[in-house]
Amino acid sequence: MEFEFTQGEPITEQEALSEAQNMGLHAFAFDTEVSEDSELHWHEFNATIWLVAGEASFATEDGTVFHAKPGCRLSAPAGWLHQELVSPSHRLVIGTDIATENWTQPVDKPAAELSV
Repeated sequence: MEFEFTQGEPITEQEALSEAQNMGLHAFAFDTEVSEDSELHWHEFNATIWLVAGEASFATEDGTVFHAKPGCRLSAPAGWLHQELVSPSHRLVIGTDIATENWTQPVDKPAAELSV
């Protein structure tokens, strides 16, 4: 599955929320810290994520590692396999095509449950 990862100029939380709204996405901001690498997983929603503060890392299914800094944007389709890697505290804005109250649990779906 194709995803897009770009490094742009740093963006404020409000600017990212506005961009998400202009894209017709359901968006919110949150702080997170990844204390251990997650398992390879996927989500049921299309997502666009802006890193607004801190730094984060993730890996694709083939093990390619990406390092994100403020201004990075990730756009990924539903079903994209990836894992979050150990990262210090950082702030994200995430916009999805499905409202959070309609997400099924668990949000991180195991790779083995992805139908091909």
